Amino acid sequence: MKRLLIKKLIVISDVEKKSREVYFSKGLNVVIGENKTGKSSLIKSIFYAFGCEVFFEDIWKELVQKYIIHFDYGDTSYCIIREKKFIKFFNLHDVLSPEILSETEHFHDYSEALMKEFEINMDCLTSNGVEITLTPPLLFRFQYIDQDLGWSKIGESFTNIKYIKNWKDSIKYVVGYQGEEFYKEKQNLLIVRNIIQEYNVKLKNFNELLKAIQMKSKLNDIYDEDSIISIDELKVLFLELNELERKKIKIAGDTSQFNNDLYEKNLQLKTIKSYIKELDKDHEFALNQEDDIVCPTCGTLHRNTMFDRLEIVKDIQSANEMVKQIRYEIKAIESELLQLRDVKIEISQRYAALKNQVDTSKEAASIANTYRNEGMQAFILTGKIERDQLINLIGKEERTKIQIEKNIKDLNSPKRKKQIVSAFKEIYEKVLSDLNVPLKTLKLKNFVQELTKTGSENPRIIYAYHVSLYLYNLNRQESPFNFLVIDTPNQQGQDGKNLKNIDEVLGYLLDHRGQVIIGTERETGYESQASNVIYLLDVRKTLTEKDYNEHVKLFKTLEEL
Repeated sequence: MKRLLIKKLIVISDVEKKSREVYFSKGLNVVIGENKTGKSSLIKSIFYAFGCEVFFEDIWKELVQKYIIHFDYGDTSYCIIREKKFIKFFNLHDVLSPEILSETEHFHDYSEALMKEFEINMDCLTSNGVEITLTPPLLFRFQYIDQDLGWSKIGESFTNIKYIKNWKDSIKYVVGYQGEEFYKEKQNLLIVRNIIQEYNVKLKNFNELLKAIQMKSKLNDIYDEDSIISIDELKVLFLELNELERKKIKIAGDTSQFNNDLYEKNLQLKTIKSYIKELDKDHEFALNQEDDIVCPTCGTLHRNTMFDRLEIVKDIQSANEMVKQIRYEIKAIESELLQLRDVKIEISQRYAALKNQVDTSKEAASIANTYRNEGMQAFILTGKIERDQLINLIGKEERTKIQIEKNIKDLNSPKRKKQIVSAFKEIYEKVLSDLNVPLKTLKLKNFVQELTKTGSENPRIIYAYHVSLYLYNLNRQESPFNFLVIDTPNQQGQDGKNLKNIDEVLGYLLDHRGQVIIGTERETGYESQASNVIYLLDVRKTLTEKDYNEHVKLFKTLEEL
């Protein structure tokens, strides 16, 4: 894995015909601006450009439509442009001719392309049972403290995460407990299982073929006087017939597998459609209720704020995206089945024609006897040798499978989990002490801090947890987790002493091996040591006309590539 570095962000408003370009550097980046200067919106835009859904102010959503972000991953430069659902992802190894890695309105297609470049193999399962790759919101959820939600909950600032069944497990990947090595071994296990299955299919085909050849004892006595085939020609016919038999067995197996896949996809589609109907009912019900509603079924009291209703809308949108994806996959499977049907017809016709040639040959009986005497025993012997080789290969792969399963068990062991927690706590305890938070508040559940406190102590615990996780990963290995964004820690009801402690923790975040972007309403005392300081001076004047035309031209050029 490699380190992620955000280089540049551009936001464009076609409504106001204004834009803003912001550069970021390694180490500490400080964005200073009072309330309503656009500080938080710019910070949110970083993650929105990556495909994470965030809570923008209504005025920002109305004004800004287009986003461009430039970043490095290791030694390679990349660029993403986004406009609503449309996301286009580039590799900039050749600036004059960027390579398009993904161009889509399907979020999971883009996510797959991004994770491929990040060399991340973690797989996820949606609540409806659809297997997908890790998504950007899950990747970045512990690298962002949002001004709105980030100071009351940990890792829940993005709205498009909870439709994924195992969304909470992403922390195991972040800390390296079920990291890249774990998921690579899972992939290796899948590969070995497929190889074993393929070898078993071949073994079955060999056994079927050998049995069929050994059972051939005579040919029909019906001959066509005008059809005389030489011995050598008949040998070729027999070999082709045997090969066609193998192909027929293989097609039958493939067809069965595709039919099973088609059944599962249609079942998934039916489940998701039913889920969408229920969500639509929930949304329609919520729209007509107050901020607190009582469930008509169980009597439980639920919150019904605008944010809660938006969550339902996001779930509906995500489910509709999955419907589109599954329909696409169903079409692909149906296309494969049609191709297999056509190939099967072709093979059957060829097989019938060859069989007719053999059965109607005047010399068929004597030639068949000669063929059996000369070649059949040699063919059977060769087949048995190949069959034995397959059995040995299956045994070898079975031993490899057992070893991989042991490796996965070791990587997932309680002992290893304890070691990771211990290494993380060593850093976490120091940061908590620096922030004047009692160590007794340190309570980790599956590597995540449990929040049981209220008042000004809670934000400091959240701040300490994110900073400690960043420092832990910075020292552990190069990764996309060497990157942290914090929005307005000095607005969280802190007194003068605590504010000073919050600022002093920035001393840990100057390391150029990573990148930290922090938004604040006041100077922190670390501006002189920071790599980059951005001042936003005017209320609601984040965007300017200065570079608008240039930025629009850039977006259009990238869009049309």
